[in-house]
Amino acid sequence: MSVNELFNLAIQVEEKMSECYEKIGQLCHVRSISRELMMLSRDEIDHMRLLITGKSYLKEAPDVFSLKSERITELKIGLYRVIKLINDVHNKKIGLQEAINDAAELERLFEQFHLKTLAEVNDPSLKELFERLSTDDKVHAERLIGVLTSFYN
Repeated sequence: MSVNELFNLAIQVEEKMSECYEKIGQLCHVRSISRELMMLSRDEIDHMRLLITGKSYLKEAPDVFSLKSERITELKIGLYRVIKLINDVHNKKIGLQEAINDAAELERLFEQFHLKTLAEVNDPSLKELFERLSTDDKVHAERLIGVLTSFYN
């Protein structure tokens, strides 16, 4: 897989996560939770834009990035899981709480993916990009756990 294809896959993951939060938000009738899900959706669009910027940067310096095949497999599995979650929500196979919990698990998965990628990248600009993505994914998981906790209070 070329670097260009890899970044396209990563961009697709962020786009699908945004769509996922929109779908989950449609299940919710609590305005504050729905608003939180829409903010998460917009954050994923920001991540997509970051990756598009990173992809443009790599066109100028394509030799600064390489990724182990395990990372590519992890990313493909993550994308599959996001698409499955979107479909499960759309087809009403799962409820709001389960969907939010699954989204939190995906955020943790992507946080780990970005941390591993960060460790494999040598270029300082790309390290910054993956560090930010990892940090944001961790915060997203925490926010989703906070939403889940609100169901029990």
